[in-house]
Amino acid sequence: MSSSLGSKIKKLRKELKMTQSQLAEPEMTKSMLSQIENGIAMPSMKNLQYIAKKLNKPVSYFLDENTDHLAEVNESDYDYVVNELKEIDVLIKNKDTDEALSRIEKLELLNSIDSSNKLMGDILFYKGTCMLKLDRRSEAVKLFYRAYEIYLNSNFYIEAAKAYIETVAEHWRNFEYEKCIEIYSKAKEIYDKSPNRDLHFEIELLNDLSAFYSAIGDFDTTLKYLRDALEISKTSGVYYKADELYRMTAAIHFIQGDYENYQINIEKAEQFAIFADNRDIMTYIYSVKAVYENEVGNYYKALEYLEEMKKPNVSNIEYFYYREKAKALYHLGEYAKALENIKLADYPDFVSHRFDYLLMWSAKVYEGLIYSKLGQLDKAIEPILTAIEKMRKHGSSKLLAFALESASDIYHQMGEHEKAYKYLKEANDMKNEIIKNKIYF
Repeated sequence: MSSSLGSKIKKLRKELKMTQSQLAEPEMTKSMLSQIENGIAMPSMKNLQYIAKKLNKPVSYFLDENTDHLAEVNESDYDYVVNELKEIDVLIKNKDTDEALSRIEKLELLNSIDSSNKLMGDILFYKGTCMLKLDRRSEAVKLFYRAYEIYLNSNFYIEAAKAYIETVAEHWRNFEYEKCIEIYSKAKEIYDKSPNRDLHFEIELLNDLSAFYSAIGDFDTTLKYLRDALEISKTSGVYYKADELYRMTAAIHFIQGDYENYQINIEKAEQFAIFADNRDIMTYIYSVKAVYENEVGNYYKALEYLEEMKKPNVSNIEYFYYREKAKALYHLGEYAKALENIKLADYPDFVSHRFDYLLMWSAKVYEGLIYSKLGQLDKAIEPILTAIEKMRKHGSSKLLAFALESASDIYHQMGEHEKAYKYLKEANDMKNEIIKNKIYF
């Protein structure tokens, strides 16, 4: 019987893609499990109960030679769930979230899946992913925590780390960057316990950490994580996310005013994106180029990049496109066209990076400046004051100082000199603070 029992354990373990270490720990050694699987040793009842629970089978499945009918039912359920999860994964990637969620909820009704089994962790993880896409963040976070606990208790460290980082959603949306860093740092510690490696996940984790550190203005740490991620990408030979990593590196150098390194890295980003035929990332590369060209005064070039950016028809870029186009047109003196575009720019709540958020609300400043150029001073001040109110939540910044200066200019034109002086003084004080504290944006 020991040979039959061991064979069943080995077969199920491989179907679940578990290593011997993952199944054995922490209750027994890998060596002991190997002996059990090969029929050399029999497990104690305690160990068999432990193995059965991790493999989502009743103990009777391993002990009773006459329970083939029960085995067939359990295996059928297992195969069904595995296949369903594969299809659900495809549905999520294809953005068919409602159908994916419907099928996940049907899986939750199955009574044959142990609530502490990895398969249940997978179900919860996919459900959390759906909830996140439906912007039901608090529900998503609870599901990810439950999946994380199941994975961690079963020593699936990579899966546990992946589930844990997803709990960052609410904090990222609320600009709680330190908390995001704390979550990702803990996830990295969990991941490092795994005897195996998932290089794609390592790169994504480092890339995300770089985003959090850039949001708080720690560019040295940002660039370190980006270099580390690029090194893994290179040594793996697949250059995974190299285009995005170089794009981020270029953006950081641009913000720092290091235009030489910006050019080097944005060119590399474009080369990798073209090589991989990654049209989505090309959209974001063009977006960085458009911001850069507007910043250095090449407004016609900025307009060219904005039109290139729209070609792949990527969603969630309209607010950016109209904002930067309006800025370019404003500086070119085409105020009527600029106004048409700035009115089409919206202000989505998914913009969570500090720099992107400030840049987004700078559109309101340009709206006010455009109205002033069109001689409509009665409409000019309100959008600028809105921008100032929104930007203040992130403290002193170059873009807030620009907004304050713009408000001062509008009030001066309106003849309200006391208010003009107030805003100009605050702008100048902020500029001095920016220089003193080396604030980049």
